[in-house]
Amino acid sequence: MATNQAAIRVSILEGPWAAWQGLADGLRGEGVQVSSVTRDVRLFLDSLGTDPPQVAVMDVEGDSEAAVGCSVTEGINLLREARKRRLEVRMLLLSAVSAPEIISQCFDEGASGYLFRAGLGTTAVASAINSLVRGERLFPVQLLRNDFEHPPVTSPTASVLLALTQREREVLAYVAGGADNLKIAAHLQIAERTVKSHVTQLYRKLGAENRTQLALRACHLGVRPPPDL
Repeated sequence: MATNQAAIRVSILEGPWAAWQGLADGLRGEGVQVSSVTRDVRLFLDSLGTDPPQVAVMDVEGDSEAAVGCSVTEGINLLREARKRRLEVRMLLLSAVSAPEIISQCFDEGASGYLFRAGLGTTAVASAINSLVRGERLFPVQLLRNDFEHPPVTSPTASVLLALTQREREVLAYVAGGADNLKIAAHLQIAERTVKSHVTQLYRKLGAENRTQLALRACHLGVRPPPDL
């Protein structure tokens, strides 16, 4: 049993895969405290506000396969609503959907992690939960690979980071941790419009087209989320 995970509280939006895997019981066996399990999207979302866990695990299906369970589109809408409510919960999606544009949209709407279910076991999910609690973001290997195949930066890592100002590096670290501009402004005690200006410069300097790509660039450069996030 993973004793370092004993205090982690998790809520699960269960779908057919999670039920088949016995995910809730499997996580309990890994020392994770499963506070709630439901298949109702609305109940799940409301519970995140009334009794927030540290991590919310969402088992989502492709839109054409979601006769039973939560569809990926419903999952994106749930992420969007959770972000609007400013819920302080790490959101982890488990899915077979591999379309990069869908995955990027999930991260843009506030996901902290996205894992492909193929070959995935409860031990790997428990490890992912622990990583999210430490402030890490989990991108699918395939998404990272696609990004590497079209590298935006040709300079060595050290040169890329040296091209950033100290404040830009600080902002990039918060972006890597999934923080939005308002949260970054609060942590750094600067104006939100100043954060927007830094993010714009980071897009230009790192060749990113959206916030998910920017977080991927940070991952490639070895930038870690700040400990206070």
